[in-house]
Amino acid sequence: MKTFPTSAVWCFGILFISVSLITTGSSEVQVVGPADPVVALAGDDIILPCSLEPNVSAEDMTVEWTRLYLKTNVHLYLDGRDSNDEQHPSYRGRTSMFHEELKKGNVSLKLTRVTLSDAGSYRCFLPTLTSQVKETTIQLLVGAVSQPVISIDGTKDWGVVLKCESGGWFPEPDMEWLDSSGTNPPADGPPEKHRDSEGLYTVRQHVTVDKTDTNMFTCRVHQTEINHLKETEIHVPDDVFPKSQVELIIGLIAAAVVVLAASAGVYMWRKYTEEKRELLEQQVKNLKLIREVKRDALVVDIHRVHLSQNVTLVIPIAFFLIRSERYYEIHAARTRQDQMKLLYQALEEAEDTRRMKSDFYRILLDLEPDLLIDLGATFVDVNKDQLIQKVTKVKPILLELFYEKLYCNTRIHQMTSQDQMRQLYQALEEADDPRRVKLDFYRILLDLEPDLLIDLVKNLKLIREVKRK
Repeated sequence: MKTFPTSAVWCFGILFISVSLITTGSSEVQVVGPADPVVALAGDDIILPCSLEPNVSAEDMTVEWTRLYLKTNVHLYLDGRDSNDEQHPSYRGRTSMFHEELKKGNVSLKLTRVTLSDAGSYRCFLPTLTSQVKETTIQLLVGAVSQPVISIDGTKDWGVVLKCESGGWFPEPDMEWLDSSGTNPPADGPPEKHRDSEGLYTVRQHVTVDKTDTNMFTCRVHQTEINHLKETEIHVPDDVFPKSQVELIIGLIAAAVVVLAASAGVYMWRKYTEEKRELLEQQVKNLKLIREVKRDALVVDIHRVHLSQNVTLVIPIAFFLIRSERYYEIHAARTRQDQMKLLYQALEEAEDTRRMKSDFYRILLDLEPDLLIDLGATFVDVNKDQLIQKVTKVKPILLELFYEKLYCNTRIHQMTSQDQMRQLYQALEEADDPRRVKLDFYRILLDLEPDLLIDLVKNLKLIREVKRK
């Protein structure tokens, strides 16, 4: 296999980057945000981080903060000052920017007195920035917690019944009991959970505990999504436990043998269930990433013909994506179509082809976002009648796209799925940026009903082939 000298490779890389900088000008300045969600409790003051890299002044730029799917105006910095005449009423008086930090490229937003309804995806957008990367998305998670309360609720057999209750939680929490050794005593049934009119959860659970050396027991309430935990400890006096009776001593001695034999089995079972729970939690954490990779790879697969014909920045994409001699083969191809054909071959030959296709999609989203926006918006427009008739998971889509405008309207929940879809299409056309929100609709459909989209793409290809014949 022919190889290139190390010095030649470095020279080629430096030459490519130099040419890119000359041709793109200020495109090296980009908008960046945090990789992880911002977590807050209701009532907190928080900061949604957003800045320019490298640090250049943003004092003379326009900065738009919006809710990504709801298209809500959160904050606007224009002509060197805050301009919030059209700001959504729910954010009025609660947003501010760090004006003294603008000259350092810091365009972060401070949001005070956070509420549960503030949770969602926020878009930091600098339309006047002469760069490919003009925006970033920040995810805000908002929760609510409260201290659990333990009370003694009587006796049962030889034990004491304890009740733990905690209200005012969001998202939905979990509850568990612990004794002084850290063991979970068997609960009297699963936790009871209720949600009030404000969307807050109350959780309640009973447990019957036996006398121990310390008689100390703990009720723990935790919410893994916002990583918050509250717990309360209680001491049960000895005289609260039922008194033993002499006639039962012989029976208890006989039962002790059975209990000792069963203890090992109980311990092993608890250890097994704990390991299984930890494994399940890890799988849930990975589920979102797996779903996004699958969705992005699906776009690259089902729209292969469209992308092969319309992608223009093939060489920069291949430079970031392909780390082998295949890059030079792509670079030497005569036409963009030939370059794209070789690029797709490299994607199929990758060890993890789905991950590689997902990386291709994300690079394409940075370099040629209008191409993907047109693809999604055109698909939603062309297949309007088919989608109205065949989409079944309408309510999750309304919850994600039009929470305030449609989903909170009780009348729409009484409609058929077809009528709900007609209302959704009307809202798409009335959006501030219809093309962008149609792309959001298209990507949500890829998550919820991928088979439907695949069938529609196949039908469109078949129709085109028939027309060509």
